[in-house]
Amino acid sequence: MKISGQPSESAFGTKVLPYALALSASAILMALAIESPRHWWLGWVTLLPLLQVARSLRPSFALAAGSFWGAALFAASACISREGIQHTPLAFALLALVPALYAGLGAALTRRIGFSPYLMALGWVGVELCLRPIGLEHGLLARTQGNGVLIYAFGSFAGYAMVAFLVAYINASLLDVLHEVHACLSLPRLVAASADSLRRVAVADAPFVVSRFLRISQPRGPPLN
Repeated sequence: MKISGQPSESAFGTKVLPYALALSASAILMALAIESPRHWWLGWVTLLPLLQVARSLRPSFALAAGSFWGAALFAASACISREGIQHTPLAFALLALVPALYAGLGAALTRRIGFSPYLMALGWVGVELCLRPIGLEHGLLARTQGNGVLIYAFGSFAGYAMVAFLVAYINASLLDVLHEVHACLSLPRLVAASADSLRRVAVADAPFVVSRFLRISQPRGPPLN
């Protein structure tokens, strides 16, 4: 017997499955970008699902989703990358823990002050510092950009943590823009739905309003002395 008020398994799966697929795809693309310099452009979008988790989920769910993303990145790297992430228990533990803390704290911060691309990018610098033992020379996001002259020059001048900050900031800003576009596209439908609801309410209440007006407008007899 189904208890009223509790979400069904199908409803739970409908909410979880899209996040799981998006996070898995993000982890695979990240591993691919780390392995091949030809796919450097993937680094500019690969963090979008993890940032969306921090933006939309409650902190406890974001914590679990971040851990899932890190574990998926470790597994994808083991299958794709030959020189990138070290495949050791320490690397797995760090990848399962550090992104989880990033997503969980990001979700808590978003609930307090709103989604901030700058703070999310700044937080990712901390992720890069914590993930130094996993074996990537220039960190996670900077490694996705390959060894191009521009990245090498900028990284040598400002440090590869700054490269990671820049890439994370662009990811977060892009997510912010996508949400703004979605909100603008949804606004006309919401306005139309609201107007339609008002019309339905007005039509439904019309007989009551008319009858009340007729009662008020009827002449009254003289007052009794």
